[in-house]
Amino acid sequence: MLRVPDTLTVDGAEQYVVSIRLWPGGLSFAGHIPSVKGSFFYTEMAFDLATPYPQALKEAFFEHVFLGYPYKHVYIICVNRLYMLAPKPAFAEERKETLMSFVFSVPGHKVLHEPLPDLEAEMVYSLQEEVHAFCCRSLIRMQFIHAVTPVLLRWREQNLPCFRKQLYVSVHENIMDAACYDKGALTFLNSFDTGNAADLLYYILYIWKQTGMDQLEDRLLLFASASLYLELKETLEKYVNHVVQVESPRRAAETETTRVPLDIVSLFGCES
Repeated sequence: MLRVPDTLTVDGAEQYVVSIRLWPGGLSFAGHIPSVKGSFFYTEMAFDLATPYPQALKEAFFEHVFLGYPYKHVYIICVNRLYMLAPKPAFAEERKETLMSFVFSVPGHKVLHEPLPDLEAEMVYSLQEEVHAFCCRSLIRMQFIHAVTPVLLRWREQNLPCFRKQLYVSVHENIMDAACYDKGALTFLNSFDTGNAADLLYYILYIWKQTGMDQLEDRLLLFASASLYLELKETLEKYVNHVVQVESPRRAAETETTRVPLDIVSLFGCES
């Protein structure tokens, strides 16, 4: 069940910028009025995994009519590991169709892309065709983005003034996103399916070694639940001198299980 502020009405919807976050097990809904401090809200619901995702999404819209209000702008955030960051030259007009068809050939999926000028690259990813078509029919003034996109831009901005390399790691929905930056330059990016802390430790330390990071001077910044962070930190600090927990703003009523995801924090700035 999604819960939104009483002030969110169909008549006032055009004041709001919102996001509908499509993650493998459900849907998240967030938004704010850009000019009103403290107006940010976040809510989420899990889907019945026995129900096909497109059907579950349609049922969510039927049950929560505010999802289809005429907002000022709607971000459709796609959470999945089916993405590729393509260098701008490789995504030239005469090459992009071939590239997209070669890399993304999943039946029933539509290939989407969005430019990232600051990284001189294009984010290419896929989404179920039925989900894409439903969103296009049901919403106006909307924009599809991959969940990694706002996070990459946030991390780049944070790393620009730093003199040391930084490895950023975000854990969410059994996915680990990892990116390494050196003075704002992206030197590594990948996402991994993760089932337990042992998997996370293996991936993090392998990336650290593969990217040639200094265990005494460079930094590891980790966005995860408090319990997971503490579990990982105990082992990580044996190999990495600087392990830093990345916090996210949260409402007073939130718990560890309803933390605002990092992509939404990055997209909205997330007023507390």
